[in-house]
Amino acid sequence: MIRTHYYMESEFETPRFNGPAELDVLGEWVTADIQLVGLSILEAIDLVRLAQSDPGFGPEEFGGNAHTATFSSQGVAIENHFLEHVQGEFPLDKALAVLLDFWDYYVLACPTDVVSDWNEYVKENGRDPLAGLRDVTA
Repeated sequence: MIRTHYYMESEFETPRFNGPAELDVLGEWVTADIQLVGLSILEAIDLVRLAQSDPGFGPEEFGGNAHTATFSSQGVAIENHFLEHVQGEFPLDKALAVLLDFWDYYVLACPTDVVSDWNEYVKENGRDPLAGLRDVTA
């Protein structure tokens, strides 16, 4: 069974958010919309890091199947397309912690895809969203 700080493998072998209740909307967005897609995880991490480094960043939307996440230097706002009450705003540091933890889950769940996804993202975007946070080795 795969388990990280915020995520654990469900009985259906999919990631399930198991973090604090105040982060449920954030965790649900990650599992429902980003899913185990390495390039999407890296893009979301990159958006948070760009917002952290630029006080004038955003807003930039990250759309998905069920949610829209809006990144800005003030944080990440998440809205569910179908359930009006499922929404929340999260500080960048909390969003980054959840996203990095999901990356850790991805590394355990999809180890053969990690390096190729990371290489592709860095090549296409010219920067490493994991720099100083996680090491990716071939």
